[in-house]
Amino acid sequence: MKRNMALLGVLLLGISVFAKNENGYQSEEDSIECLKKFSLYSLNLKKRMYDYAVEPWNYMFTNCPQTSVKLYSDGIKIYHHYYSTAKTKLRKSEVVDTIMMIYNQRIQYYSSHPKYPEGWILGRKALDLMKYRRGQPQAVKDAYDWFSKSFELQGDKSEDAVLFTWLKTSKSLLDHGDLNEQQFLNDFLAISTVLDVQLAKASPKVKPRILKIRKGCEDVLIRSGAGGCGVVEPLLTDQFNADSENPDNIARILNLLDKLECNQSALYFKAVEKNYAISPSHSSAHHLAKMFVKKGDFTKAAEYYHKAIVICDDNEAQSTYNYELAVLEFAHNKNYQKARQYAREAISLHGDWGKPYLLLGNIYAAGSKNYGKNDFEQATVYWVAIDNFSKARQIDPECAAEAEKQIALYSKYIPDQETGFFHGLQEGDSYKLGAWINESTKVRFR
Repeated sequence: MKRNMALLGVLLLGISVFAKNENGYQSEEDSIECLKKFSLYSLNLKKRMYDYAVEPWNYMFTNCPQTSVKLYSDGIKIYHHYYSTAKTKLRKSEVVDTIMMIYNQRIQYYSSHPKYPEGWILGRKALDLMKYRRGQPQAVKDAYDWFSKSFELQGDKSEDAVLFTWLKTSKSLLDHGDLNEQQFLNDFLAISTVLDVQLAKASPKVKPRILKIRKGCEDVLIRSGAGGCGVVEPLLTDQFNADSENPDNIARILNLLDKLECNQSALYFKAVEKNYAISPSHSSAHHLAKMFVKKGDFTKAAEYYHKAIVICDDNEAQSTYNYELAVLEFAHNKNYQKARQYAREAISLHGDWGKPYLLLGNIYAAGSKNYGKNDFEQATVYWVAIDNFSKARQIDPECAAEAEKQIALYSKYIPDQETGFFHGLQEGDSYKLGAWINESTKVRFR
């Protein structure tokens, strides 16, 4: 008895739900028919029996459009299935047209829904259009307009997936000349600002997703080539000030500034110093070293290169730090012996890297003028320089062109055959250089 009463209650509730339409009230017969179709399609959709669900759903879509907002989300599910199973381009196109029609009718009847209003619907509509027609120029333009309208209506409540896809759509239009660079940057700044607001309010569970979306947006900006430092730096300054004790935030800002080549600003220097203060790693010490090089404070730069080397336990990174320190000692301090020491250390840590060998060649070539007692002895230093250029060419294809150029240059300054014979030397003889160079090489003549 109780079960029958419960079923009757459900039926009466269903009739009241289906009774009202835009013209007033349907007949009781029409309302019951809508209820029957609702029950039929819902049951079949739950069992993923789409071919049995679609006919009663279509009836409701046409005859009971104000039944429930669920009618529209269910319709999208049904036609997503039909898109995935469509065999021809024509059928796929027809299905997408139907999906767009479902969104349009949802806006017609449910644009003021408290949880899913027009702005939310437009965002989802644009997502689906980009999902199924992203290669069609007009579709991309339509989707961009819907994303923009959705953002205008939703603001801080915009879904992160909508924001990310809107920016990708903006970049697509930029790439094809249908959007100017300033508008793309405006879109990025608007989206980034909203993501920051959402991040500040996000729960620990949701925060990683928003961080991922924000990084994705920054990657789109970098790939676009439109990220002018003067536009991006004020935004990043706000982000820095809002979360300046968060090492992940500081590292992200530095990474973005580096990729955009915005590493001459006050913000960059401030972020580098903060990064080392809160996270004294070898990478943050390396950032500081490079910053002091840019400032022309080579003593401080060398100090932080040494700190980076001491902290670092990664051979390749440590090799890089030694190499850069060698360049500093060579180019700025003119300390050729120290420069050679660090270049050799770089080689010991990363033996198949050609750049330290190129540097060694240049160190010896530059130091030749201070070696020996005469022009001949100075010229022999170029044999050692060429040995290192040749080694760079041999082990590292990326250095081969530069090595060839240096070999051709300095081969003009090695001793000639007549001078070599005068000093009792033959082509191919072993020859030892002394003093600070202290290297063995082979005799060759120009």
